[in-house]
Amino acid sequence: MLSGKQSAQRTLSPSHEHYLRAIWELRVRAGYARQTDVARELGVTHATLSVGLKALEERGLVGHDAHRFLVLTPGGERAAREVHHRFAVLRTFLAEVLGVDASAAAHEACLIEHDISAQTTERFVDLLKLLSEDPELRRVLHDRLSHYHRSCEPGDACATCGLSCLTPMSLA
Repeated sequence: MLSGKQSAQRTLSPSHEHYLRAIWELRVRAGYARQTDVARELGVTHATLSVGLKALEERGLVGHDAHRFLVLTPGGERAAREVHHRFAVLRTFLAEVLGVDASAAAHEACLIEHDISAQTTERFVDLLKLLSEDPELRRVLHDRLSHYHRSCEPGDACATCGLSCLTPMSLA
């Protein structure tokens, strides 16, 4: 279920995860993260950002350096890296395996990154690594997928593609 809501396994809301990832990415790119840059990056107002940052500061995930730039604590950096990892894996899968437009892949990865488990993320990593290590498999998959278009017939058994035409794959 892609609810965008806080899951039982994660204690941070999607917004908080976005804030941490934005701070981490800005610090990687520019060497610092100002509140104004984070707000611009996320497309939120300074007031909205301040509320979110306050909660992250109270949890000991974010602080400020001597220049008042945002810094991540070790726990904040770990959380930000985990979110970035899920985002990067999903964006890569969507763009490189499924052929989704890069902009759409980034947007959709950003939506999914909050609801995917570490186990599922690692299986995506396994698939991406397998495809990078096996050029023949990658070529076959890309060729077959780029020319494949399902030909389902909508009907009573399949209301707007309920996937009833698929049978469970047996795991041998």
